[in-house]
Amino acid sequence: MFSTTDKPLLMIPSVDETDPLDIDDEENDDEGSDFDLPPSWVDLVEITLKEFQTRCPYGKKTKLYKKAKIEKFAEYLLKDGLVSCLASYNDYELKDLIEKREVYKHRIDKLETKVHNMTTGLITELFAPGRLDCLKEHAYKASAPGPESDRTMLFYCSARIDGLVKREESPEEMTESYVDRDDFMYYRQVTFGKRVKKFGPQEANSRPIVKIVERFHRNKSKEANEDVAERVFLVSDERINLTFHLEDNRVTASTREFIRPPHTTEKGGTLTMTPDMTTTFQVDPLIKPHKNLHVYDMLVELVNAEEQSTNQIRTSEEEVKEILQLRIKEEAASQLSVSVYDTERNEKAKLHRQELERKAAEEALKKHELELDYLAPFLAQIGDPPHISRQEAYKLKEECLQDLKHRLIDKANLIQARFEKETQELQRKQSWYQQNQVSMTKEDEEEYLNYCSEAMFRIHILEQRLNRHKELAPQKYVQLEQKLRTDPRLSEYF
Repeated sequence: MFSTTDKPLLMIPSVDETDPLDIDDEENDDEGSDFDLPPSWVDLVEITLKEFQTRCPYGKKTKLYKKAKIEKFAEYLLKDGLVSCLASYNDYELKDLIEKREVYKHRIDKLETKVHNMTTGLITELFAPGRLDCLKEHAYKASAPGPESDRTMLFYCSARIDGLVKREESPEEMTESYVDRDDFMYYRQVTFGKRVKKFGPQEANSRPIVKIVERFHRNKSKEANEDVAERVFLVSDERINLTFHLEDNRVTASTREFIRPPHTTEKGGTLTMTPDMTTTFQVDPLIKPHKNLHVYDMLVELVNAEEQSTNQIRTSEEEVKEILQLRIKEEAASQLSVSVYDTERNEKAKLHRQELERKAAEEALKKHELELDYLAPFLAQIGDPPHISRQEAYKLKEECLQDLKHRLIDKANLIQARFEKETQELQRKQSWYQQNQVSMTKEDEEEYLNYCSEAMFRIHILEQRLNRHKELAPQKYVQLEQKLRTDPRLSEYF
């Protein structure tokens, strides 16, 4: 048995149980913390769109850092579109310049960034998509910006038909890289020789091609020993070397060498071939050698491919020259693109808006001039005085209202007369029809029915016009009376 006691147990209040007095105190504290602030004595800050786009006083800000300096410009402040220029130095005095990075915006030539490396003399230009030549990046030396010098060009390959990604050029070589071509070529390297001096314009004297190297991806539709991996045209030695793709479980590739026949480049020249003009190395000795006809067709195809490659190389050289000439023009006269929604800078949009405003003003003026002055004929009767007396004002008002009343009555009488005339004509036609109904032909009956239909239509229209005129006449009278009362020439007397 447990011991019991009659004493009350000590109850410990729970955390959730709170004293209502404490709650009231908290509410009083919250109410006491609320107070009204006086209105601000500072005017509202108003910033125009032009000031907001300026970003800083005069649109230019310069910050100095440790071995660096950055200059920021507002958009459209400079004619060339420069918005940022970061200069890096090799000393704390900011005198030994190492690199300068310029950022542009709104350029029509899509130039975004230009980096000047003062140590190597290299200039790198980065472009946004949208150029006609699909140029993405252009790196060249400041000491030799012209053609046939060291440079690297990157292109937006998806926008080009030939799939060109990269072009590296030097005075002696030019290397091009491709992607996603139908002929599986991904690499072409050209070696140039020294230009032979000739009389005449030097522009037509192109660099002689000594060697062309072309490489191809694997074409799964062909056998490995038939699929060319590398094709070398030794133009100066008049030789063509082929290297095929490796077969499975092979460490050596098959090769074939051709001696190009003479006079193949002359128009109308015939291509002759002898067995000693080709040599081959076949990795698999069990494969039967190709017939002479197949080898001859291969040689003809290679000669045509060499000519085609030569033409493409000359086209690439011309493209480089055109890009460089275009870049010179773009840098000499930089143009910025302006959005059609920017009416302040877009001259075409501004002129169009001004033209619309001018036409609207002309139409409003014309409309105002066309509005008739209802007091003009009555003022002319009294000599159009500069000041109107009270008696003249009352007289003008009565005459104007009487004139409107007479015109409304005349119009109602005119409509009523036309209505009665049409009704009488219809009744006369109906009586004539009843008298001659027996002797009438079918055509006469159709003519009578058509006349009745048209007459009823005219009578109905006249009846509607008359009813509408009766409804609007009192309203027009009241409106004119109100206009006369509010007219500045008569309002002082009413």
